[in-house]
Amino acid sequence: MEFVIDVINNLVYISQECFWLKETLVILQSFIIFALAWWLTTLKDKYILLLLLSAFIGSTCSIISDLGFCNDNDVFKHIAPASLYLIATNDKGRRNDMLLFAFLLPFYLISYEPNSILIAASSILSHCLIYSFIVIAGQSIGKSVFISIIIGLLYNYIDKSAPPGTNDMLTNPVLITLYTKGIDYYRGSDKHTLFLKYFWIVLLCFAYFGNWMFYFVRDYYDIFFF
Repeated sequence: MEFVIDVINNLVYISQECFWLKETLVILQSFIIFALAWWLTTLKDKYILLLLLSAFIGSTCSIISDLGFCNDNDVFKHIAPASLYLIATNDKGRRNDMLLFAFLLPFYLISYEPNSILIAASSILSHCLIYSFIVIAGQSIGKSVFISIIIGLLYNYIDKSAPPGTNDMLTNPVLITLYTKGIDYYRGSDKHTLFLKYFWIVLLCFAYFGNWMFYFVRDYYDIFFF
């Protein structure tokens, strides 16, 4: 394990010292993952392959994040493009619900780690409240974007102001997507698809522009998100 950590340290040291290089490399990785996920959806064993890809992404992001080499915006760069693609498109007239579950479920199981009954209860309460706002948003684009922005801001705020992993417990975007789409799948409807499209568009903006925004305004950011 120590050898693996040393290898990772050596690989990322240069990019960590150069902000634009780190961001460029992460964006390149996200495009590679998107292309790979898109290609896998065309293959016969796509469900199994997407499960394996998601498990690999989740495990890798977890290890790199624990070592301090990436943040939540970096993580979402890897999964947001493919998630948005699976939500926004159809596969030869069929919905991509099962493909979306196959892609996100392993990643969710790795990132969601309640370590106490209180946190688990808080998570359930928080996500029930979030779902109630999703229902209120309905088919309104304006409400969907507004609620998505609030969730995105809360996710980043909790990440900066609370212990590590708290934001994944209280405002987990992957869990929000899974239970929202799961309810639609159970009911045989696409009631929440519009919300999820704009939800992941907003997350995509947070992921790709969040690091740059926080980098250039970090002094002001520290004042409000200390």
